[in-house]
Amino acid sequence: MKVSFLGAGAIGSMFAALLKHHAPELDVLVVVRGAHGEAISQSGEVEILGPWGTRRVRLAWSFDPQDIAGSDVVFVTVKSQSTACALDQAADAIGDAVVVSIQNGINDSRYVSAVPPERLVMGMTGTNMATIEPGRVSMQLDGCTLFGPPIGYDSLATAEQVAELLNRIKEPGLDFAPHRNILGVRYNKLTINALGYASCISASNFITEALGYGPWRNGVGRAIVDECRRIFRSTGVEIAKIPGRSDLSRIENLMQVLNLPILGKMVRLAIRGKFERSPIVFSLYQDLERGKPTEVDHINGQIVKLAESVGAKAAINAEIVQMTHELEERPAGTFFSRQDVIDRITKLTAR
Repeated sequence: MKVSFLGAGAIGSMFAALLKHHAPELDVLVVVRGAHGEAISQSGEVEILGPWGTRRVRLAWSFDPQDIAGSDVVFVTVKSQSTACALDQAADAIGDAVVVSIQNGINDSRYVSAVPPERLVMGMTGTNMATIEPGRVSMQLDGCTLFGPPIGYDSLATAEQVAELLNRIKEPGLDFAPHRNILGVRYNKLTINALGYASCISASNFITEALGYGPWRNGVGRAIVDECRRIFRSTGVEIAKIPGRSDLSRIENLMQVLNLPILGKMVRLAIRGKFERSPIVFSLYQDLERGKPTEVDHINGQIVKLAESVGAKAAINAEIVQMTHELEERPAGTFFSRQDVIDRITKLTAR
């Protein structure tokens, strides 16, 4: 059985390496790019860090998307803005493979012209992976990864097959399962990413310096969540719970607890120790640090588009999009101050 990962960055490399480690009989290929790809091509392996310690896993690799030809399953793990390009480059080689998207954003429309719905699976991972240096990937946060059909298609059969494949990975804290309301799951994670991306534009640690800081938590974080919830109600999006820690309702509960005088202080001390040692790393921060285009248009921008679809506005998320684009025009590694972000968002909410 051949399993390929198209655009193997942090998530693709990690899942590919874990799958190969636990199911060595599989033919696993990673299609790589950039400095990370160069490192893998030179060593022929990827180094993965997690609760298991450090492992070096040898993988078949390629820079050519055409080499996915003959795959039974193709996982697409490129950034959302690169989806159309990746599918175009691999179009002749996809064949009859099942295509699985594990990406941020809601990008079903980019797939429907390339893959029949019965062979298309949309995924969401509650894990957090980071490329800490080329060739080395760390799992910052474990969690579940869920799969379901694209918008407008109801069968779970193919999603069940994909979950069964990845459940060959036997690591505590990692689970793979089908989910009937995968759209609701993805909007749940998208809202968490929208929060996280807002913390990135000031280079703030999401847990300790954003959620853990009252003026940001109440002035920015709460405003983003409230706006997303309002848009979901207006558009009929039914948010589905994500098992584990990466769930919007748990983030909301955390924000409420942090506002309590005594208990909040205790919780802040507890989370500071864990998340200063192993911070949640969002791709938007790494892109801004490296001077690369971000996928903010597919995260906070998706909320803006969803609002516009019913004639509404999502001014808070639109401001995060605008501020991110401002940073994209500046030298790499330039960020706003945390107070800048608070001031610009609270001015909008004050209106």
